[in-house]
Amino acid sequence: MHDIRILRRSIPLLLTFVTLLVTSATDAQHDCKTTKQGSGLFQAKAGGAPALWPLDILHQVIALDLTMANTIAGHCTIIAVPRAEGTSNFPLDLLTLTVDSVTDINGNLTFTQSGEVLDIDLGGSFGTNDTLELTVHYQGDPTTDVSGFGGFYMGTIMYNLGVAFTSIPHSYGRAWFPCVDNFTERNSYEFLIKTRGANRSWCNGTLLSEIPLGGDTILLHWSIAETMPSYLASVAASNYVPVHDQYMSTTGAMIPVELVARAQDTTAMKNSFLHLPDAFSHFEEWFGPYRWNKVGYVLTPQGAMEHATSIHYPSSIADGSLQYEDIMAHELAHHWFGDLVTCDRAEEMYINEGFAEYLSYLFLEDVYGRERYMTTVKKNHRAMVHRAHILDEDWLTLSDIPQQWTYGEHVYNKGADVAHALRGYLGDALFVQGFTSFLETYAFQSVNTSLLRDHLTQETGMDMTDFFNDYIDQPGWAAFEVDSFRVEQVVGGVWPTNVFVEQKQRGPSSPYNNVPITVTCYDVNGAGWDSPQQLFGGTNSSAIVLPPFEPVAVVLNADELISLAITLDADTMESPGILNSVNSDLRVTVANMPTPTPIVVQEYWVAADPEVDETFAFVVSPDRYWRVTAQLPVGAELTGRINYDGRDIISGALDIGLMNDYNGVAFTEDSLVVLYRPSARVAWTLHPDQTLNTIGSATNKTGRIDINDLQAGEYTLAWRKSAVSVSENAREAVWSIFPNPATNRVLVRTDMNSPNGVIELLDQRGALIRQLTISENVLVFPLEGVSAGTYMLRFASKGTRTNVGPLVITE
Repeated sequence: MHDIRILRRSIPLLLTFVTLLVTSATDAQHDCKTTKQGSGLFQAKAGGAPALWPLDILHQVIALDLTMANTIAGHCTIIAVPRAEGTSNFPLDLLTLTVDSVTDINGNLTFTQSGEVLDIDLGGSFGTNDTLELTVHYQGDPTTDVSGFGGFYMGTIMYNLGVAFTSIPHSYGRAWFPCVDNFTERNSYEFLIKTRGANRSWCNGTLLSEIPLGGDTILLHWSIAETMPSYLASVAASNYVPVHDQYMSTTGAMIPVELVARAQDTTAMKNSFLHLPDAFSHFEEWFGPYRWNKVGYVLTPQGAMEHATSIHYPSSIADGSLQYEDIMAHELAHHWFGDLVTCDRAEEMYINEGFAEYLSYLFLEDVYGRERYMTTVKKNHRAMVHRAHILDEDWLTLSDIPQQWTYGEHVYNKGADVAHALRGYLGDALFVQGFTSFLETYAFQSVNTSLLRDHLTQETGMDMTDFFNDYIDQPGWAAFEVDSFRVEQVVGGVWPTNVFVEQKQRGPSSPYNNVPITVTCYDVNGAGWDSPQQLFGGTNSSAIVLPPFEPVAVVLNADELISLAITLDADTMESPGILNSVNSDLRVTVANMPTPTPIVVQEYWVAADPEVDETFAFVVSPDRYWRVTAQLPVGAELTGRINYDGRDIISGALDIGLMNDYNGVAFTEDSLVVLYRPSARVAWTLHPDQTLNTIGSATNKTGRIDINDLQAGEYTLAWRKSAVSVSENAREAVWSIFPNPATNRVLVRTDMNSPNGVIELLDQRGALIRQLTISENVLVFPLEGVSAGTYMLRFASKGTRTNVGPLVITE
């Protein structure tokens, strides 16, 4: 048993606190000084694991006087146990507040205060069987973070925000009470808050008592038994009134709910929190029971800060509408990710913030349906592959985020995107099973990436090593493209189809492995069939799927269950109109569509293949390219529009890599073109019908290119750096195809005097369908027996190949 050398908490102790608060000093002055560095006394262990503090704090009682204009005064009683024998000093974190004294049951203790470090001489040597209790008396003008978020705020509403966006460490309990200010040390709390007038305090946990102090002054005593890090401790005081409710937990317990605001704001707050009961019940279904003693939100001028059971929420977004309810859900979600389990290093903040952000997407799915969820996921994903590395100024690794980007795009939004992919890997049943078990096992503890990976592996039976290696332990993204596919003879009503896939990278990532991707096959009429997920990985891989028809096109990840460096829009077009292309950035306009036709537009955020039929004539985009999948009927008329933007600004940055000088050749905007190929097996060729519009300026790197005849196949941006290519034939040849579309035959014409080669007809897989020798400048190419679809005609001679152009064959 521990040797208790001081009094335990008791009513006499509480009365002592009351007396001290009534007589607290009100005239102390302190020079407000902000520092951005931690104490440095207890650095991280090798390998990044946080070092243990020399004492384990069990409980803190924070007594605070909030009756003064711009300063606070109070004391904090700390109960702690040494972690090692021979402990004689107790270091604590405290920022800009002046310590008047430190006492224990025997009297005053010696201390030094330097910067953010309060170092207390315990007056002896203690060990692991000792339980120490001491009280720090302090006062002053509390600080706020230079970012504007974090610290203690004075005014008509007095409140704290427990993290600082700029200061390091980001945990910011030290702004208003002495503590061990990191993400790993956890303890229970009590709060004794003195206010006057109409002001009442709200803190974590349960209100135990109200103690009148005479006149209009009152002391409220709050307590929370659940342990939490210092940054989650909270207080707010104003002329607040609560709205009470209670929710039934899956455990059968009734959980109290408090929505706290000034009287004039309570109606709007209730209206904005209409779906809070849904968030509560859905999160319990996904991640297990709510383990805290209440659900609480307090309106403050700033916020969206997840203080456990007493969330400080911006009054500006509790405006009576549902516009910001995803933020409401995000903050509640922290009571599973962030508060219940907490990342043990700021560098792994995605566990707190990325997962909480993802839970807000699940909230939207559960309240509004799958379409709303996917719309949110797709919008976020496009932003991530486009510019997360621009906003955060680098390609970052989720498990090792630099602390200046702790609250950046990668942590919140790529973290949420990766959580969506993790759900896609596991499926809903294993996702729920794995995370519910993880949260139960590590409740009220700090966690890290390795613990999460290993626990999910053990609980789900799926080896999560590749997922964590690919998505969390390295930067960048991967994209998978159908290189080609081969259909075997029908067997038992299915057509075995071998799909060959190439992987490409965006950013400094290594190839992904064992990625489960849905393969969608389309028949000649555009009908689709989804295979079960197939595993792809490495630079090249393949899988055999069994569609119930002969496929003519294959699309990967059309269901977007996995987050890849691809964004997608899809629709069935049956009349003139525009395909909504908010995610794929290729506007498709339908002028005529005789029959309803599914169209899938995928934007690949990786470098386009460099092979062009005019060798060395073009610089091909290293940024992106597009794939259009459709079985267009006879008479279909489509156009496309690509907006290009090479400006190095947040709203642009689509084509930064392309729009640069190349090997001494200057880039000019009016040299931009669109290249086309019917499939990944064919070299790019200049699209024959396009219109460049620089929109008033040919030097600002922004404008558009219209594709006046859009067919199925692939498209990319390029710029011409040479008027001619290396091949003599390619340099001189001009080709034409008539008619196009064609039915039975087509005339292939060239201005070459003696072509001396062959004309090849290739399908969208790059497979050779037919070839004829050409020796004159006109060739009649027969098409009998060739199925309707989009093809490529190619000229081959003396080891070189030149795309003649795309050909549409109709029935």
